[in-house]
Amino acid sequence: MKFCMEYGDTNFIGLVNAERYESFVDEDWELDGLLGHFAAEMKKGTILAGQMTEEGIEHSWRIEVRLGMELFIPDFVKKAEGYIRVTNERLYLVDYGCLTMAAQFEDENVPDENGAQNEIKLENGVYRVEITQFYDADRDEYRGTDETDLLVNLVKVPAFRQNPDGVFWCIYK
Repeated sequence: MKFCMEYGDTNFIGLVNAERYESFVDEDWELDGLLGHFAAEMKKGTILAGQMTEEGIEHSWRIEVRLGMELFIPDFVKKAEGYIRVTNERLYLVDYGCLTMAAQFEDENVPDENGAQNEIKLENGVYRVEITQFYDADRDEYRGTDETDLLVNLVKVPAFRQNPDGVFWCIYK
């Protein structure tokens, strides 16, 4: 499956279980609180979020999603691994704009209209997710391949494992 996230703010991208993700934070949230919220939801397995650029560069990310494959990728910009739960036979790729609007307003949904186009249909269960970034937006260069910017590989596993303590590749602490 291939997607292009060309709308909105893509400085952070999330892979979300929209059925279980608790999106609202506060009408006056601040970045550290929002990042803490993402981390707490990652611990529950409802979202995996990554900071895509250190400089805040918006980019139309070409994302490839693969299911059920074990991969060895020798060259890349960044790589992360986490676990997510699928409960409604779908996940969504969403951008920072979607996540922040839903964090600020209780009547906003994840996914929003743009994110709804980035639906990944798959069986319910637990998935190990390997996220490999090939494009460095801050330096405008590729490593490994220039055919995709980001590879999301989902492998169904028997049990959920603990996710990292924070947003992947986040420079804010």
